[in-house]
Amino acid sequence: MLEKKINDNSIKYLNFLLLSFPILLISGPFLTDTVVIVMSIFFVMNYRNFDFDKKLNSFLVLTIIFYILINISSLLSDNIYISLKSSLFYFRFIFFAFVIAILVQKIKEDINLLSWFVNIFYFIFIFLFIDSSLQFITGENLFGYKVLGHLKSERVSSIFGDKLILGSFISKTMFIFIGLLHAQESLNYKSNTDFKVFVIIQLSMVTILISGERSPFLLALFGTIIYYIINKKIKLILTLFLSISIFFGIIYLNQSSKDRYLSKYKILYENIFIDKQIGQSKHNLHFKTALNMFEDNKLFGHGIKSFRSKCNLIKYNEGNKSCSTHPHNYYIQLLSSSGIITFSILISFFIYLSFEIYKSFKNYYFNNKLSNEKNCYLISSFLSIFPFTTSGSFFNNWISATIFLSLGFLISHFKTITYK
Repeated sequence: MLEKKINDNSIKYLNFLLLSFPILLISGPFLTDTVVIVMSIFFVMNYRNFDFDKKLNSFLVLTIIFYILINISSLLSDNIYISLKSSLFYFRFIFFAFVIAILVQKIKEDINLLSWFVNIFYFIFIFLFIDSSLQFITGENLFGYKVLGHLKSERVSSIFGDKLILGSFISKTMFIFIGLLHAQESLNYKSNTDFKVFVIIQLSMVTILISGERSPFLLALFGTIIYYIINKKIKLILTLFLSISIFFGIIYLNQSSKDRYLSKYKILYENIFIDKQIGQSKHNLHFKTALNMFEDNKLFGHGIKSFRSKCNLIKYNEGNKSCSTHPHNYYIQLLSSSGIITFSILISFFIYLSFEIYKSFKNYYFNNKLSNEKNCYLISSFLSIFPFTTSGSFFNNWISATIFLSLGFLISHFKTITYK
């Protein structure tokens, strides 16, 4: 009886942490990683109470192989300490996803908790829209933070300060938010979800646009198109493009805003469609340097976080701008740091997500079956590991937390984990 009471109280505290997690993501990596550690400790202490469905077995095997390989790579690297610091405790993110899956199932059973979760997201998204818009128009946000000068351009960051991740935060959480709206719809048929989703997408796209972050904007736009195509709502896609065009038109009329933002997207267009490159030209130098490293050690790579120390070596370096802390693409980073097998595991999971999205599209068009909640979590996970874009470091704590947060929501919907 006492054990059950302790377990129930633990779940309540963890529910509170999950409801707070979107806010903690804004605060930065420290509190975010603290929650990840707390939830992984809970899993370790209560692992006997977790039941895994057979459908999840292959995923478990692949994650174990992935974890073992990144640590072998670290042990074989030139700087074992730096590599192991990132890889040794990486299992915490996997355990975090399992606990998230259980908590989301329990939150969806309680209409009040679910409403709290949705309202927290409402507050965050509306606040960031207002705050970033004010910073974009006046040069300062509600707290007096000024527009940041970064790499010869100016960037809106809202309350993220000198961390230029406003657009990334929105793109990584918007489909989790929309999925929760659909979960709420299943409990309350009068919720007018389509209108709410449309408004949230509009607010999100504008916020990402004025943040000046190009990859998050393209990912959010791509995810939105997938969402509306699955729902057979082509008119809303056209409305979205019209809204974006109007926004670009407003920026074009203001010379300083035109110089600050349209030039970014012009460069992106030229890089992709004229130079046939992903992202900026310097990113392509990062890619080539990382691939040179991969060619030198295809099986295990050079170790986690090895890129920063080896990119200057003559046999890998591709030019003056070849060096950085990481190669700016998850898949190329895995090739250079931990080898072909870890790359294959991640790309296999991406292919699986792509296939599941295709199945959702097919089921609705031919069998009239639709689960918008599941589709949102699929899209969120799909975008979080999308290979054809520039990205941060796969082993960055904040980024890893967002990737496995999306994964936890996805697992929750498939109900492949239960908690006694």
